[in-house]
Amino acid sequence: MSLPEIREAELQAFVDGQLPQARCTAVLAHLGHHPDDIQRLAEYARHKDELRRRLEAVDPAADDPTTVELKRTLANRLTRPDYRRWLRQAATVALLLVAGWSGHDLYQRYLVNRIPELVIKAAEAHEVFGADRRRPVELTAASTAEMSAWFSSRLGQPVEVPILAAMGLRLIGGRLLAAGGHPMAQLIYEDSGGHRLTLCLSSEPVEVGQEIELVEVGDLTAGYWQDGDLTYALVGETPDAQLIAIAAELGAQEPANHL
Repeated sequence: MSLPEIREAELQAFVDGQLPQARCTAVLAHLGHHPDDIQRLAEYARHKDELRRRLEAVDPAADDPTTVELKRTLANRLTRPDYRRWLRQAATVALLLVAGWSGHDLYQRYLVNRIPELVIKAAEAHEVFGADRRRPVELTAASTAEMSAWFSSRLGQPVEVPILAAMGLRLIGGRLLAAGGHPMAQLIYEDSGGHRLTLCLSSEPVEVGQEIELVEVGDLTAGYWQDGDLTYALVGETPDAQLIAIAAELGAQEPANHL
């Protein structure tokens, strides 16, 4: 999986503690491959801290009340302590890459811990049930209506079972699982070559929009997004472009930086 493009504004938002959690994984991966950016952002963070300290050192007797209040408000907004932890983590990732550990479990763990639990559980479910050739599902494709009613009842939202024949994928069936204490519907699809893809749906809120977010979980590629009150996670050993195309068929928006 190629690294996603990271914009300068996202790096600044990362240090400021304003970047959505869904993008933190991509930024950590970028910083792991660009240690110079870690140093640059650390310097930016130090300048921000210095500005905050000077703003906090206001003299109420010397400035008018409005100026004092504005300075204190700005100082509060500059108080974002999380950046030190993120930069230390990114520096550790960089060291692992220098040591040639890009495929090591430890490297994966540093990136995976920023991925929503729903996506981790979807990847685990794909590895367990997607590889099962005897009984991968509880209900087969012949029971689509029953699956839809079952999933809708448990997730508390209307769930339509997608038909992806136009994408060359045959529905095998589905089952109900759990992720983070929430019910999760799992659907398994298979292409003409026997390769399987897992789609999981949950009503658990995740900090992501309708634009698909691509991440790696071990050897798997995963994409996740929100559509209405449902969160989707698509997992498989699939090229990015194919995963994005399937997600778009399901209603996701393509990443803004996708070529």
